[in-house]
Amino acid sequence: MDKIDKKIIKMLSANARESFANIGKSVDLSAPAVGKRVKQLEEKGFILGYSLRINHDKLGLTTRAYINLKIHQSSTLRTAYNQIKTFKEVQRCDRVSGEDSLYILAYFKNNKGLVTMLERISQYGVPNTRIILES
Repeated sequence: MDKIDKKIIKMLSANARESFANIGKSVDLSAPAVGKRVKQLEEKGFILGYSLRINHDKLGLTTRAYINLKIHQSSTLRTAYNQIKTFKEVQRCDRVSGEDSLYILAYFKNNKGLVTMLERISQYGVPNTRIILES
């Protein structure tokens, strides 16, 4: 990876929909040359995919929370992780080291949705919840 590739990645990180022509102007390459480099970066695993940023408030998902889950038994960790990460409310579910086993980021329409989620995951462990006030 050279400095041009790094610049391409930086520009795509800021705006994944940036045109190859516009990127090309910044790195002094043609649009097809930029496209070829992007394809190579994807094939080599430097670029894993593209994402979409969503305004969750406009979708009515106004309650957001981080939930740390301390698993009851280590034997249930894999099961809990595999189940919880599929819940529609879950934006992110990470296995972590330390006292808490899972960190979960989830979005809900209201506090009732959060309570329902906490009830669902309590079978796996003890949740510790932090509601996001502003982000």
